[in-house]
Parts: sequence; structure tokens; C-alpha cells
Amino acid sequence: MRNLGVLKAMTLMIGLTVLSGCATIKIGPNYDEPLKQQVIESKPGATGKVLLINIQGVISDQQHEGFFGASPSLLDRVMMQLKLAEKNKSIKTVLLKINSPGGGVTTSDILYHELMAFKKRTGKKIYVQMMDVTASGGYYISMAADHIQAHPTTVTGSVGVITILPEIVDLTKKIGVEVKTYKTGPMKDTGSPFRKFTPADDAEMQSMVDQMAQRFYHIVQSSRHLSPQAMKEVETARVYVGEEALKAGLVDSLGYLSDAVNQACNLGGDKTCDLVSYRFETNVNATSYSPTMQAQTKPIEMNLMKTGLLDSALSLKPGSYYLYLP
Repeated sequence: MRNLGVLKAMTLMIGLTVLSGCATIKIGPNYDEPLKQQVIESKPGATGKVLLINIQGVISDQQHEGFFGASPSLLDRVMMQLKLAEKNKSIKTVLLKINSPGGGVTTSDILYHELMAFKKRTGKKIYVQMMDVTASGGYYISMAADHIQAHPTTVTGSVGVITILPEIVDLTKKIGVEVKTYKTGPMKDTGSPFRKFTPADDAEMQSMVDQMAQRFYHIVQSSRHLSPQAMKEVETARVYVGEEALKAGLVDSLGYLSDAVNQACNLGGDKTCDLVSYRFETNVNATSYSPTMQAQTKPIEMNLMKTGLLDSALSLKPGSYYLYLP
């Protein structure tokens, strides 16, 4: 009822604006405007700054479609902030607060690559604070960090690849639908949902998944220097909770976000730092747990069956993912 009332009020406002002859309507943040730096925590005698960047949700390069338009993708939002941080000499360390089950294979790899390039160009440090879940692609991008800290209850790991392809041949036959395919080679329609998978299809898809997984394993091994036995266990794609992840060598420490701010400051070579964030719109009440950028405008939810727990699975398109799906 509340959403309906808000919608009616906004509709009335838009109607009155149009009738008055005014053509410019601004609702929500303008993503073409410069980002603003905001001090979240000010420390007496601070000699440097720690930039807090929030990585929340499925890792993707897709724009977020909202009721009043689209907002930047997760990849784009992170890159915008790194671009500004590169020019700011007072920012010594970037603190990534990650709460993500992972996402697309290529987007996860791009973000990891950009974080590594950022460190090489600037000499700045990266500190990761894992929150509820930092698994699969979320763990992949954590490999760019100089220090990884997990919350005592963080779920992490799930090192591996998953490819989801539907097969609806029996369904199309049942409803009387026939799909004709014209192709130039026997493997051209590998993965098509409109025909039965052959042993050759299965072998081809598994080979692709294995190649993507090998890259993930290599990056983990290069970053974490795990023993062969520990790496073998990681390659089962199992998940670890807090203390288990520390014992397995997947993270460097356990702690809270307040600990991470101080340690990130020290990692950058300072004793005391202000904690800052970049935002499209400043929030005077912001804390270290607030989103570091204005959240995208979301459409009014009408689907009563949809739950947050299923968002990752329900929004997937056919493809390969570094993604943890509990």
C-alpha cells in the first residue's frame, strides 16, 4: 500500500510538471554528475586516507534497470572510484568491502585484472574485508588484495566454475513446437536447448569449464601459495567458514570492518587515516556500513514469490560463472 501511495504521488507530480510546461524532470541521482568524496570517519591527526569501496551482489558488467532508468553496473561503479582514487595522493589504501557470491567468469577476471593494474600504476595497497559471502568470483577478485580479512562468520571459497544450460527438447515436443537449426559445422550449436546433448557436446563443454577453472586455480595458487594438499581440497569447490578459511590459508586474518579500517591504514604506511567514500549524493548520516555509492533505483516489486535468497539463481542467463549457488 505504501509503494502504491508513493507511485500515485510521483505520477501526480510528473503530471503537474508536464502541464506546467517544464520539460526537465530529475528523480533520483544523476549518474553523469561528478562523484563526491565524503569523509565517513574523521580521525584526529590523520596523515592519509583509506577509500572504502563496496562490492555488493553478483559481479556483472550489466547496467541495473530501475523504475526511472538504468544505473551503472557493479564493474563500472568500481572502476569510477578507482579512477578518482588514482589521482588522489592522500589515498594510500583501497578497502574493498565484499559481499558477493561471485558472477560472470569474464567480468570477475576483468575486475581482478583492473585491481592488479591499479596497484601497479599507483603503488597503492588493497585490503579486502569479507562480509556474509565472498565466494567464487568474489574470492577471485580478492586475490588482488595485499591482505584479506574475513568476518568470523564469512562464507568463502567455492573456487571453481559452473555452467548452466537448459535442455527443453522434451518440453517442446510436448507442446508441439519444432525448432529447425541450420549450421555450418557439427559443433556450431553445442549447448543449444533445442536438441539432446551428445557425448561430444558434454566433452566440449566440460573442457571449456575445466580451462576456466584452471585459470582460477592458478590465480589462487599464485596469490595464496597453498600446499598441494590444501590446493587439492580447494579445487573441490567446497566452501569455508571463518576460522576454516584462515586455517586453510585462504585468508590472512579474521576480524571486523572497524579492525580493517585501522589495518588498511597501516598497510598503506600511515598510523592514522580518515575513512572516505565516493558518492553521487552525499549522506551526512553515512557509516562504514552504508553503501559507498548511491544505490540504484529499483522497480516497485510486484512478484510475491520472489525472494532475495533466490535472486542470484533466478537472474542467471545461460553461460559460465564463478558463482556460489547454495
